Amino acid sequence: MQTENTYGPAELDRLRTFKEAAEELRIPYFKIQRAARHGFIPTYSIFNNRKYVKLRDIVAAMSAA
Repeated sequence: MQTENTYGPAELDRLRTFKEAAEELRIPYFKIQRAARHGFIPTYSIFNNRKYVKLRDIVAAMSAA
């Protein structure tokens, strides 16, 4: 898993699809879906129904667990 040290602040806050975030963090896609559905990580929508996440939120949730 890549950590915060490998990304700059702007890169951690860039919105990504669930699939992009899963590939970058090397975690299963369904775990991001499940965490978002249960409210463990915040999601963002921009002008459509597609949900986006920030790596910063996922990393924070993983380190809190």
